[in-house]
Amino acid sequence: MATAPTGDHFLADGSPVVPCADTVWAAFTDARPDEWERYLSLRRSQGFDTMLISVLPILHDRSVHETTREPYPLRDDGTYDFTAPDADYFTTAQEMVERAAEQGIRAALVALWCTYVPGTWGSDRNPHAVMSQQETANYLELLTRTFHAYDPIYIASGDDKFATPDAVERYAWTLGQLAKLAPDCLTTLHSTPDTDLPATLADSPDLDFYSYQSGHGHGHQAKAYDLAELYLGKPVRRPVLNLEPCYEGHGYGQGLGRFTRDDVRRATWWSLLGGASAGIGYGAHGLWGWHRPGSRFTSGAWSGEPFTWNVALQFDGAWDVGFARSVVEDHGLYRCAPRQDLIATSPPGVRVAATPDLATVAVYVPHPFDVELGVDLGGYAVTAWDLGDRRRVTPSLGTGATGTVLRQPAYLSDTVYLLSG
Repeated sequence: MATAPTGDHFLADGSPVVPCADTVWAAFTDARPDEWERYLSLRRSQGFDTMLISVLPILHDRSVHETTREPYPLRDDGTYDFTAPDADYFTTAQEMVERAAEQGIRAALVALWCTYVPGTWGSDRNPHAVMSQQETANYLELLTRTFHAYDPIYIASGDDKFATPDAVERYAWTLGQLAKLAPDCLTTLHSTPDTDLPATLADSPDLDFYSYQSGHGHGHQAKAYDLAELYLGKPVRRPVLNLEPCYEGHGYGQGLGRFTRDDVRRATWWSLLGGASAGIGYGAHGLWGWHRPGSRFTSGAWSGEPFTWNVALQFDGAWDVGFARSVVEDHGLYRCAPRQDLIATSPPGVRVAATPDLATVAVYVPHPFDVELGVDLGGYAVTAWDLGDRRRVTPSLGTGATGTVLRQPAYLSDTVYLLSG
């Protein structure tokens, strides 16, 4: 896979492709072979072609049980011995990536979750896990040697704020190392929802695309499009993806509620039409940490007790995200950029994107109400989908004071409209 010369989407074998990435951060530490086969089979049928995995454990946010695997041996004091990688761990991880590749699913691998990098909030919580630069260099050589045959994406950082010079320096150096060790593999960075990339990283020639997470805060879901527009405004034009919208089934704080498939679908379309049109991520709470009955989950106070991995695997929102990917890819919506100025009147939450010449206009409407556009698209061909049922519908259009009106549909769900002229 490569980035297109236009800097707004990806190419695979010369054809546009829209990555659809499922989150299984803890797969290497916790998934068993039979479970892995079941997982790959279902996700491939749903339209996923990428999986997000943290190569090293996320120590502050994980489900722990007696069969959890470790990449390095633990000393008596609980610290890792980074001089002695566990060969079985990395062999098992390689076999899992190989099996996924056989199913047409690419690995996107987080090299360094913030826990392992100096000067991060994660290393403040787990100072015993910080790698020296030489330990990091040895690890990156092992990482790229283990997975080079499968053309993975490398995510240099995991959940960081890029708040200190030490952290930024280590990530910039890591991007450079990955570029040397795996020059044909794409690279990106994964951050918290409340941060921006410093120019040292955003302008790096070793960074191939922008990714972000809009996060799991109930009152901040507008970050799905706010952060997309932030990255669209960077001096260096690169594809933009929201790799971590709200997870289906994830709690949004102190037992107030959990995100549903409707919430996830809205975050997905807000991202895709908000500027992050190059691809999309998805997560199911319990699957990302491969939670099992009897596991001890370390972040239940905020996130809520996870569902078991096999229950979370079946959440219906995964089908919605795979469907969204197919619409964007099949109809070339990766060429669209946000055009909120085209809205004349609408309820909150409507997002509009279009190609520069307005040959294609896409409109996401989260609830069934009229939406008036400030441009006359009356001669355009119109297609629409009832997203709740994932079915094509025939929309009703009208003429308003300033332009075309998308009439309220006769069902209680969200809709995406595609107007082509």
